[in-house]
Amino acid sequence: MNKLIIPFLFIACLFVTSCNDDDEPKDKTKDIIMSVSEEPGVMYDLFDSERKYPMACMRVMDEDFPGEWRNLPMSAIKGFNYEIGHMYTLKVRRTILANPPADASAYTYKLLTVLEDRIWPEPKPDDNKIVVTCEEDIPYADKCPYHIYDIYKDAFVIDSNGKMHYANYEKGSNGFDLGIAAVRLEHVIENTSPEFAEFNKIDKMAYCAYVLSPLTDKIEKVYLTRAALYLKDVISQELYDEIVTEYESGKTLEYSLVLANFRGYGLQKVKFTISKE
Repeated sequence: MNKLIIPFLFIACLFVTSCNDDDEPKDKTKDIIMSVSEEPGVMYDLFDSERKYPMACMRVMDEDFPGEWRNLPMSAIKGFNYEIGHMYTLKVRRTILANPPADASAYTYKLLTVLEDRIWPEPKPDDNKIVVTCEEDIPYADKCPYHIYDIYKDAFVIDSNGKMHYANYEKGSNGFDLGIAAVRLEHVIENTSPEFAEFNKIDKMAYCAYVLSPLTDKIEKVYLTRAALYLKDVISQELYDEIVTEYESGKTLEYSLVLANFRGYGLQKVKFTISKE
């Protein structure tokens, strides 16, 4: 009798385990066609409750949300590099996560094929690109220059050990390297202001900046990352080393930035300084 019971119990356990596995929620995957707009959108970080740090994002439409343009972070489609001004049709693998993270979307995307990639509106042969050789060459967006941004701490100090600090730092602090030092922008127009709607659009968002250096007449155009301009894109490691080893104590370099939108049109001018301690 026992010989019959033991195999029966074993089979029953397998059956129960199998049923439990079938009851577990599973990810749902499907290959879909997705349209990506040439015009980017604006979104905010989950933790940016005051909406001080707007970010450019992609605007997409697909069969899951037909007729609705949605915002997706620039890195939301694995394997896809979005370029503003390009209209795309993509084939992507969409996965709906059965157990998504609490602080992230339930949808993930992976690029399979770029079906279409074209510049829109299509450029005309006589279109003139913006060429900037001096500050006067910088065209401004409509209703600009306008005070849209402030700089979070606009003065940097380099100590004798080659570490950067914000001005008036506490002695004994470790400082940071050139690679992570950044000019960070804060959106200053209150969302209760009548101007907020006008200046919270993509064409009024800082996407790049024209750098006016005290050391050269050449104007460089650099791009921002999440409302920040990294100093390594403004000053070279060679210049940084020169400031550390050769500059006299107290010497200050003042830089100006003409913030510009994704089309290269100016929004406003801001300044920051770098000093030798």
